[in-house]
Amino acid sequence: MKQWTIYLRAVLAMLFWAVTFVWIKVALVTYRPYEIVFLRLLLASVLLFGVTRLFRQSEKVSAKDLRYLMLVAFCEPFMYFIGEANGMQYVSPTLGSLIISTIPLVSALGAWIFLKERIYPLLIVGLLVSFSGVALLSFAEPDLHGTLKGVLLLMVAVFSGMFYGITVRRMTLKYRSLTIVTWQNFFGMLYMLPLFLYYDLGHFLTVRHSAVGLLTIAAMSVFASVGAFLLYTGVIRELGLIRSNVFTNLIPVFTVFLAFFILGERLSLRGAAGVTLTVLGLLISQSHDLRQLRRKSLSKNLSQSGM
Repeated sequence: MKQWTIYLRAVLAMLFWAVTFVWIKVALVTYRPYEIVFLRLLLASVLLFGVTRLFRQSEKVSAKDLRYLMLVAFCEPFMYFIGEANGMQYVSPTLGSLIISTIPLVSALGAWIFLKERIYPLLIVGLLVSFSGVALLSFAEPDLHGTLKGVLLLMVAVFSGMFYGITVRRMTLKYRSLTIVTWQNFFGMLYMLPLFLYYDLGHFLTVRHSAVGLLTIAAMSVFASVGAFLLYTGVIRELGLIRSNVFTNLIPVFTVFLAFFILGERLSLRGAAGVTLTVLGLLISQSHDLRQLRRKSLSKNLSQSGM
């Protein structure tokens, strides 16, 4: 039962991140990207430090590990956002989503090299099948134009995502998810502060503020910056980096369904095939544990029937 709980947490985390793709369109009507990210991280930090103090969940973190958590936050959200937000300005959405969707593949290689995580054949097959599904979803509008600058910036995001997983994995073995995500948001907010002050403070002080825009930023903070990372950090602890990262391919799947149900967009045959392949690849990548779960369930039933 515990294994299914881990999978549920992973799926919920991806759903929370997928919803932000809808919300951010609302927030961008009034606010700029650096404003949105800084406000998200600021609110998340206040909420998380408040929760840890109120419920006495504070963990003492060594000075060495605080520096390590600074590195975690530098990789993600800071460098990941810098690479993605700026890179997407110079490439088509199709090319951008294809590059970003390579994160599970690149992370698998990084986890194998740096963390010595085991890669078995079905896991590789699952990764490739799931990636092909995301690629099909990306090709809803087959436009692959882009500049070298845009591609390089997106590769910064890809490798930042990889090194985030590698660095946070070590922390998950020592601290609770609440502690890790609290410091991650706090340091991420400090990294974003100079960019916010330099580029967007003037705009923030003079813009006609939108209640809807601020509410969507608050929602993104609670569900994505706090909720999704709390869930996903625990998943990385339990499943390891490679198998956890395969779940990120569910984000475009959820985005497709949200666009279908909320925005009324049509689901094409290509989109349906992409969704099917993505989910199939995910199941293949987790098949080793799924088989073990089935064996345990069968042995439990046999022992009970024998009694």
